[in-house]
Amino acid sequence: MTAQDARDALSTPGLEVDDGFVVATGIECSAPRVDGKRVDELVKTRHRERYADDFRLAREAGVHYLRYGIPFHDISQPAGFDWTWVDGALEACRAAGLTPIVDLMHFGVPDDLGDYQNPALPDRFEGFARAFVERYPWARYFTPVNEPFITAAFSARQGFWNEQLSDERAFVRALLNVARCVVVGAAEIRRARPDAVLIQAETCQYTHPLVREAIDQADLENELRFATFELAFGRRLPDPVVRHFLDHGVDRDELRWFEANGSDENWVVGNDYYATSELAIGADGHLRSTGVRLGYYELAHQYHERLGRPIMHTETNAAGPNADAWLESQWTDIVRLRRDGLPIRGFTWYGLVNHVDWDSTLTVDAGRENACGLVSLARRPRPIFRHFQRITRSIDGGRDGSNAT
Repeated sequence: MTAQDARDALSTPGLEVDDGFVVATGIECSAPRVDGKRVDELVKTRHRERYADDFRLAREAGVHYLRYGIPFHDISQPAGFDWTWVDGALEACRAAGLTPIVDLMHFGVPDDLGDYQNPALPDRFEGFARAFVERYPWARYFTPVNEPFITAAFSARQGFWNEQLSDERAFVRALLNVARCVVVGAAEIRRARPDAVLIQAETCQYTHPLVREAIDQADLENELRFATFELAFGRRLPDPVVRHFLDHGVDRDELRWFEANGSDENWVVGNDYYATSELAIGADGHLRSTGVRLGYYELAHQYHERLGRPIMHTETNAAGPNADAWLESQWTDIVRLRRDGLPIRGFTWYGLVNHVDWDSTLTVDAGRENACGLVSLARRPRPIFRHFQRITRSIDGGRDGSNAT
């Protein structure tokens, strides 16, 4: 596809898509703890009090679907659930003509649970998921846990959030705990809504070896990137991943539990791809961002070939003057993938409102506005807003997502 083809796809109505393709945005809702303090993006971006404005702006952007996080860390308390804020927000969301893709955990757990090392987390999350689907039986689209791999890696491997550990054994334990949350949460959702659409938004990444000595580690990383999907789907893990897990404290019976209880029923493989998603590893064994080498188009093919489920580009953005070019490049890849016949079900610019302090991976509480959203914190449309509108108008936002699976 030429650059002109991409511009035409951005600006010309009538791009032929089926009813299962959706264009979405989202409300950033990360809520990890850093140095014992809760970092809540719903608060920092002021969505908590401005949700009606945000829903109106989302509709003006032309979307009908909105990735929308439910603050598990606030709602689920030892004494029960407090749904007061969620009731009002979800009612306003539906009244605005938006269908939420409900995200039940986004990088944070209730204070009394502490962090992702806690073995009590899956049972607590299962009860929360059950309570949610019973209270809101109309909800159909779900991301049970946002980015399970990143949740575990940033909390227990890279030391940014929550337990703030940098230990492979802790990373593996967090990964298994979070993956178990995915399985039990999905089971509760399916029980209430057999026609549910489950979209596992997960990092879409690839690790490039820089030297011969790093090839084996890069190969392992390129297997691990699929692990949260394969655990959730109940599939047998490849031998290198099994060995890595066993070497870092996992019991074989834990892996058998996933094979017995996981299922790929109703799942869409969500790909979160950014300019930082491709990594490099050198002789020192440290992972670092390497910029775009393969690109989303190539990685989407890899994820679909490996996992055999429909896919969706569930998250991307770029800050500042690079945003327009990044949007065009990602949409170009979507058009190419659809022309290849891949079952790609949607595209998401994340998020609607500029984020706060993501330039430090939420580790520095500076209150710094990150210009990566469709609108500013003052709720003024940014230039990228109009470019995004051209996409939504060309396909009318994919009103009917009934073919998403």
